[in-house]
Amino acid sequence: MLAFSVLARSLRESIYITVFPVETLPYITAAVALLSVPVVGLFARQLGRHDPRRVLITIVLVLSLGIAVLSPVAVDLAPASVAFYLWTVLGTLLLTSGFWVVTAEYFPLRGAKRLFGVIGAGGTAGYMVMGNSTAWLEERLTFGFLIPALVLILALFLLTQMLLPALEHARGPDDAVQGGGSAIREGLALVWRTPHLRTIAAIVASATIASTLIDYQFKELAVASLTTREQLVGFFGAFYGWTGALSLAIQLLLAARIMASGGIAITIAILPSILLLGSAGLVLIPSLLVATLVRGADNSLRKSLHRSALEVLYVPLPSALRRKTKTFVDSVVDAMAGGLGAAIVFFWVTLSGLPSRYLSLFAMAVLGYFVYQSRRMGKLYRQTISRQLVEGGTPGPEGVARLDQSVLMSATFSQVDIKSALAEIRAEAAGTPAPAPGNIQAAEAIGPEGPPGFYAGSTGASEDVMRRLGSSSPAEVVEAMEEVDVWTEAHVPALLRLLARDALSRRAVSVLGGMRDIPTPYLASELTNEGGDFVIRRRIPRVFARSGGEDADAALLDALTASRFEIRYRAASALMSRRSGDLPEAEIDRGEIIWRAIRAELARERPVWELQRLLDSWGSEEDLVSGRAKHRGALSLKHTFRLLSLVLEPDAVRAAYQGIESNDDRLLSLALEYLEQVLPADVRDRLWPFIGDLTERQQAQAIRPLNKVVDDLVKTEATLFQSAEDREALRRLLEEDS
Repeated sequence: MLAFSVLARSLRESIYITVFPVETLPYITAAVALLSVPVVGLFARQLGRHDPRRVLITIVLVLSLGIAVLSPVAVDLAPASVAFYLWTVLGTLLLTSGFWVVTAEYFPLRGAKRLFGVIGAGGTAGYMVMGNSTAWLEERLTFGFLIPALVLILALFLLTQMLLPALEHARGPDDAVQGGGSAIREGLALVWRTPHLRTIAAIVASATIASTLIDYQFKELAVASLTTREQLVGFFGAFYGWTGALSLAIQLLLAARIMASGGIAITIAILPSILLLGSAGLVLIPSLLVATLVRGADNSLRKSLHRSALEVLYVPLPSALRRKTKTFVDSVVDAMAGGLGAAIVFFWVTLSGLPSRYLSLFAMAVLGYFVYQSRRMGKLYRQTISRQLVEGGTPGPEGVARLDQSVLMSATFSQVDIKSALAEIRAEAAGTPAPAPGNIQAAEAIGPEGPPGFYAGSTGASEDVMRRLGSSSPAEVVEAMEEVDVWTEAHVPALLRLLARDALSRRAVSVLGGMRDIPTPYLASELTNEGGDFVIRRRIPRVFARSGGEDADAALLDALTASRFEIRYRAASALMSRRSGDLPEAEIDRGEIIWRAIRAELARERPVWELQRLLDSWGSEEDLVSGRAKHRGALSLKHTFRLLSLVLEPDAVRAAYQGIESNDDRLLSLALEYLEQVLPADVRDRLWPFIGDLTERQQAQAIRPLNKVVDDLVKTEATLFQSAEDREALRRLLEEDS
């Protein structure tokens, strides 16, 4: 396609400026702008009604037919040279836009970011090869043979399109053009009311206006220095060839890295920043050398880095919206901007006779606006990805993105914890108290006076009720709880002990939650006490999830760094519940605390995730090991995303988690792109080996050997393998697979 573009451009420009004065270029540019409106309207309507591949193939056939008709007379007849110019310009516009519309249908966003630069490098190679071959071809072939060569190149392009695999969803039910209105009016309306598209249109217009002004200065200086048509053809061909080589180097070596490290906004801003400096140089030194350098930078960057980034901007948009608007922006907006640039040239140079060197001042003003829109695009791009991610998620309680309603399980999976969790679930399902497990003795460490450092205060509770609240019989405890009309601070120590009893913990949570701020000092002290009873500590967040003031919120934030994973997990869940319930928040720097907890979590959980990945890659059938690693890793990842939802946009983070856990390539791609945009670099680097789209080699470099992973697991309190049976299973796995 781009080999066709560079040959067609070299031929039409050399033909035109040897038949007509260079000062008439604004007229032909204005004609292109006017004709593009009906042509693009027809093209956009066909894209909305038919498979984009079929529409593109039709364009190739019609374009080839027109060139075949014009080729015998384009060199000798002035009207035919004008027709050839218009036909190839409009054909190239539709061909380029249609190609990227079709290509975008094949790739999710992350795939587009990785591969559009490579695909664009193929186009750059076409620019380079054809540009360097033009002078050689001109020496051996006449114009009468060069023009039919365009048809041969189009035939090769048509062959590549026919070899592409069929699209699974070439056209969705929402893609049809609604009503009988004009496709141009519809495209204009959609672009105008969509901030993302409106900014793309502003970027395209700014780039085209600046390029038109710089191109005129370049051609004027070229015509002044090179007098014959052969010299001009050879010069333009070599120019496009060398700039093509530069574009190829940029695409292969820099494009993907710049987009990955700098982001979309910086990538888009590179072109206007360089041209701004170059235009300032043209004002000072209006020579062919400087003009060639500036135009060369424009040509090489627009066809490589800028084009790749611009095409990526369309990928997050819904397919129907992209088809209805992309061609409008690429053709109508681009052509109208070219027409505006030509009007500036006409009134400044052709009509007024003023020096063309001062066109650079207009270019600098436009390029400044271009830089501004590039910066805006970074924010809009993130917003668009976030919106598409949320809209693409699964709503309702079945969606895995519902982090705040997930089932809480013990993360260490020790026997006591598993039995405890099962007892809670069974007791709740049966609606009756379940037998108390053997962890009551541990709860007795909290005496009747409450946690250390606190005074029980006034009694307000009968000795008989207090005695029965400490009974070993669940039925007697329930009976005593039903006799209490007003719960006071004196009851708190007994209620706190009941949190350790599976059959009674939910009743205790309900009562403590109804006491508002009264039990908060006791609960906060116990929650943050690393030496306290683990079962009680992990159930305190349930109380704070529904009650308590700023002190309760501060205690939950402090618990995000607890040594036990279950406490951190439930503290984060409680913080989410408090936010949804609009409960008071502590007046401290929550963001800093939570980001610190996230970084600590990533450091703690790294061996768990590494073990999970290693077991997955080996396909281990050791259920005890792989099963626990899988569930623990899933809970750990869920907890990390829950923390992220406390500092980032909650709906987008939930949808991102869903995308990572789903088999939907498009949703996964949006999730990873969103996270890459919003996560701090150090957090992203730590998380990416376990959720990101790394190559196998990158993953192998990021994940350590199994023996080092297990060493870390054994050293931490979050180890999955505490019992002798667990360690024996792990030993067998190490002997088999290490």
